[in-house]
Amino acid sequence: MTEMERLNQEKLHEARSALKQKEEELKSVRDSLTDMERLYQNNLHWARSSLKQKEEELKSVKNRMTEMERLNQEKLHEARSALKQKDEELKLVRDRLRNEETMKSSCRRCEQHECEHKESMTEMETFYKEKLHEARSSLKQKEEELKSVKDRKRLRNEETMKPSCRRCEQHEREHKERMTEMETFYKEKLHEARSSLNQKEKELKSFKDRVAADLSLSIKTGDTESMNNPVSKTKLTEMYNKLKLLQWPKIKDHLKSNAVSREFTRDLTQKMFRDAAEEMERKKKQIDEVFGLIENSSGLTPQKVKEFRQLTIHSLQMNLYHSRKEDLLQSPFLQHGAQYHQNVMENFRLLASECYWLGCLMALNNPPLQPDWENHVPGLDAWDIFPRDIKSASAMKRRQ
Repeated sequence: MTEMERLNQEKLHEARSALKQKEEELKSVRDSLTDMERLYQNNLHWARSSLKQKEEELKSVKNRMTEMERLNQEKLHEARSALKQKDEELKLVRDRLRNEETMKSSCRRCEQHECEHKESMTEMETFYKEKLHEARSSLKQKEEELKSVKDRKRLRNEETMKPSCRRCEQHEREHKERMTEMETFYKEKLHEARSSLNQKEKELKSFKDRVAADLSLSIKTGDTESMNNPVSKTKLTEMYNKLKLLQWPKIKDHLKSNAVSREFTRDLTQKMFRDAAEEMERKKKQIDEVFGLIENSSGLTPQKVKEFRQLTIHSLQMNLYHSRKEDLLQSPFLQHGAQYHQNVMENFRLLASECYWLGCLMALNNPPLQPDWENHVPGLDAWDIFPRDIKSASAMKRRQ
């Protein structure tokens, strides 16, 4: 019995040792499983965070694409409005020239409209191409980022991340379909715009073939301003503003430093414009006598006679425009000029010649123009003798 007990004790000890060893192995396995589970949880959390970030980026891209689509729609609306306006302008020109048969020259304004229309359509085409290129680049970048994320997720846990990947792929397909639809839409709109431009070019070419010399005459004698006319109302206004804002301040400072009377200078300026208007009125009466308008004042004057009469006045206006300003001013232009020094007289002559020359050009405009002396209110500077605006001389007479 003693021997058996000893053997049993040894067996029991061996069993306990084996059990203890197995328990340690089991504990090691449990620790390993715990570490693996923690690592897996960390990886899963990182993957979910990355997926959420990419979904937010995709949402941001969608918002930007929506904004781009809205902006492109606005640009397209502006282009349609501009095209509609050009159609209306073309219709007005057609209506005006419907009964004129032999028109062949001076299509500058039509060519300018054509160039502006071409530039506008070119800018539109470039704008849409740039937007399409930006959208494609952005989509390509996001596709590469999504592909990279999907690859990393698939390497970490393919089974767990399959639903998320499917969702990303679905979003990607929807985004691609939306971009394809947008690209197709804007390509169609560009094609329509180009077709419309080609049609307008054909219409303008046909129109130019039917335009003749009467258009040039109507521009010079009617209310329409030619962009190349150096004595149009717009150009005369610019010359007046240049005299008032650039030339006059230099002359004014010199006159003030020599104690010249402001009232005398103001009266001289007004006299030059008034004398110029009276002289040009006399020349226009001489032109009327040549055309026989005074003798025929009781009857109706043919339209062509009026147009050629205005063309003659325009030629006189162009001749004065290219003349030396000092040669137009009659001497002596000042009474009692001996009381001033030579340098003051030079500034007076410069001011008087500028005012007289510009007054002649303004008086020959149709209708004649004059500085608005009646409504002029000087500012803080008492030497502010030039009115802010120029008005039609006929309107000023009606107020009187």
